[in-house]
Amino acid sequence: MKIEFSNEAKELLQKQYEQGMKLYLFYDTEGVCGVNGIPTVRWITSLPDNAENVETDTFPTYINREQKVFFYKELRLDVRGSLFRLYSKEGILNPSITINN
Repeated sequence: MKIEFSNEAKELLQKQYEQGMKLYLFYDTEGVCGVNGIPTVRWITSLPDNAENVETDTFPTYINREQKVFFYKELRLDVRGSLFRLYSKEGILNPSITINN
């Protein structure tokens, strides 16, 4: 799996980044059925046991191994306004992500 960051996303993430933080892709199912979750991204400081490395040239990024099925093999994180947008060439996965820790 690979994720590319737009220049705008890199700049905004750099403002949020603190030493030791990692980006974590996961399928948020809190309060909904497991198949109706929302692909999202968060900063974390410690990795869960099920974390798997994602190929990137920017920030250390990981994904929940069991939830990889909900993501495409190649992703892009971009910024629209003040929100992040996660998409692939197949389409938008989440148009309005706020990334925080």
